[in-house]
Amino acid sequence: MALTSSQKSQQTLINASPTKEFFIHMLTRDILISRAIIDLVDNSVDGARRLRPTGNYDGLWVRIELDAKHFRIADNCGGIPVDVARDYAFRFGRPKEAQGTPGSMGQFGVGMKRTFFRLGRHFVVRSTTEDSRFTVDVDVDEWLADGESPENWHFKFSALETGLHIKKKDTGTIIEVNRLLPNVMDTFTLENFKSRLVAELSHAHALILDREFSITLNGIPIKHDPQQLFTSREIKPGYVEKSYPSEVLVGKPGPPVRVKLYAGVSERSLHDGGWYIFCNGRLILRADQTDSTVWNERHQMPAYRPDFAYFRGYAYFDCDDGALLPWTTTKTGVDVDSPIYKAVQREMIEMTRPVLAFLTNLVKEKSAAVAVRPLERSITTASATQVQTITKPHPFVAPLPTPAPAGPKMQKIQYSKPVAEVEKARQLLKVKSFTTVGEKTFEYFMRYEAGEDE
Repeated sequence: MALTSSQKSQQTLINASPTKEFFIHMLTRDILISRAIIDLVDNSVDGARRLRPTGNYDGLWVRIELDAKHFRIADNCGGIPVDVARDYAFRFGRPKEAQGTPGSMGQFGVGMKRTFFRLGRHFVVRSTTEDSRFTVDVDVDEWLADGESPENWHFKFSALETGLHIKKKDTGTIIEVNRLLPNVMDTFTLENFKSRLVAELSHAHALILDREFSITLNGIPIKHDPQQLFTSREIKPGYVEKSYPSEVLVGKPGPPVRVKLYAGVSERSLHDGGWYIFCNGRLILRADQTDSTVWNERHQMPAYRPDFAYFRGYAYFDCDDGALLPWTTTKTGVDVDSPIYKAVQREMIEMTRPVLAFLTNLVKEKSAAVAVRPLERSITTASATQVQTITKPHPFVAPLPTPAPAGPKMQKIQYSKPVAEVEKARQLLKVKSFTTVGEKTFEYFMRYEAGEDE
């Protein structure tokens, strides 16, 4: 029997459709539990931005509660509109027609669902806007058992009300995850996990926390991680502000990518030194000391070392279309192949060079036998300034090193002897300091052993 055209067409098709098992087990494999939770906070922050586009977040909050039996996150950030929930919020991926919040953090359409599957096997979402209220209640095991046909991929509203009149202060979203996975239950009981989550939230959302937004974990407020650089009459951070047209970056019309770069010195910390990168207000890379930013021979730059522990660099990428920004789907690193990042990285390298030159000279100054130390003084007399308050672009400014003193090259000598013996020598020499004791005993040796005149 000859095949119909429809049958022939079916024979040429190859099934490339996804499976639920993939999304439940594979999509969650490479994301840490703490990062999955922060993805949900990102959604709340986007809601706060929709609610308060002027940037005043006083009174808005996210409250996270977790223990060995359950996970709960609640906010008062405006809620999820019913049409967004029905058509976009619960989809696996973001369709092209989705209208996102300009400058949003939730860019890839996977964060919320990935977190549900990463944490447990039952989740409930309750959300209230000014004109609607809904509940989505999903047993993951039942959803998985329903099969793979397209209609069985859908979730359903278990409760839905529209046409309401609700006060803005009463809007928000509550997400609860129950039947936690065994490794999640164990993790939630660890105090070091909670401490790490607090630190990661403080870093990831430092900018909005600085604007009076509140995040708590089990009732404990999270403090923000400040971005500060030293400033004074003698030392000033470098600051560059640029805008990159979408047409230049990706060859098609779209909103520009706005970039602010700061480079200078701050409190000495080997762990905290390096470059910090933010995308739409979300930290994606903290204190980077690798060639992902500016370090090592690949960029014709030195490797990060203790001499550079004063260095801080801050890069802020902002765009209404988050797809143009150089972040990854987990928001835990930078896409070094991104067109915008390739363009900006060169600027970051050039801004880093004069700061490292200053710090190299600072090390030389500290080891030199000089009475005047202008480089060290420029740091000790400087005050910490929030980078957001620096608004005038200018290059990095720092004092020049003191010229080498005239005369023979000097070498410092250090040695240790018992305190009682050194004190006795000080009294016999009739001097006030132990430094002078060292100088006088050396002069004595050179006079009587080397035969040099006084």
